[in-house]
Amino acid sequence: MTARPASPATDAPPLLDIESLTVGFHTGRDDASMPLQGVNLRVPRASRMSLVGESGSGKSLTASAVIGMLPEGAEVLAGSIRLDGEDLIGAPKRRMRDLRGRQIAIMFQNPRASLNPVLTVGGQIAEVIRTHSDAGRRESHLRAIDLLDQMGVPDARRRASDYVHQYSGGMAQRAALAMALSCQPDLLIADEPTTGLDATLQQQVLELVVEQVSDRGASLLLITHDIAIARQTCERTAVMYAGRVMESGPTASVTSSPANPYTTALLRAFATVDEGRMYAIPGTVPTLLGPLTECPFANRCPEAGEECRDGVPELRAIEDRVVACVKA
Repeated sequence: MTARPASPATDAPPLLDIESLTVGFHTGRDDASMPLQGVNLRVPRASRMSLVGESGSGKSLTASAVIGMLPEGAEVLAGSIRLDGEDLIGAPKRRMRDLRGRQIAIMFQNPRASLNPVLTVGGQIAEVIRTHSDAGRRESHLRAIDLLDQMGVPDARRRASDYVHQYSGGMAQRAALAMALSCQPDLLIADEPTTGLDATLQQQVLELVVEQVSDRGASLLLITHDIAIARQTCERTAVMYAGRVMESGPTASVTSSPANPYTTALLRAFATVDEGRMYAIPGTVPTLLGPLTECPFANRCPEAGEECRDGVPELRAIEDRVVACVKA
């Protein structure tokens, strides 16, 4: 396993440290699906980091690996995931249940699917509080109401007795945030938390997430395909493609002067319109069957040469960031 350089701007031990994470699916064939191949990612303490990339790049699967909830048939083949120094790979189920909620929490992109439809919203939040503390029913219920109020849910005492189908999309996401933050986790993972919301609600939810995470001194890992959201929300950004991190560093630097050709192409696709049409990166994301043998972006990269096909480039420190490109 190749040693990975520390990011120039984050010499202190990170809160979340993912190193060489490889995840595969059992298919019964030699060419097994390997959607994550050597993911390296660091989330500093009390920071906000975005993970951006095309659909299918492995962003949500990375989050699932961190919280120990991989899809059926998937398993970690190599690498480590350390939360506050503790390796989560192979941790007992009881230990992971204790960590989820207390030290690490996740907001999914569809709160109606992640909240239980047959339990009241307040009841679900109170149950999480009781699971991870010695609070009784009355205390946990009052804390649930207070959390809903903090998240901007109007008439929180009454709405705590409602079910999720009685909440609007924006209110449901606020309730999901209340539940995620109910036990003061050190790390909040927000997986496309504004999907399906209109622009106004999107802005409100993002501002609320940033405010609540910052007030608690927690860290945020925001998964998004929208570079504009990364720019307005996070101090640092990691760009992911084909199951690997291609570039990571300060958001302002990564999005204004990208060092990896994939980051450049992604920014162009997001920002430009040529002859009345939005720019699209030529080609498609590769199907990851078996280990990579070359740069995963080589077949789509306008700058690719023979050296790009001679092994998989590792992340290396360049000025204020780390980049996986032999030409950077």
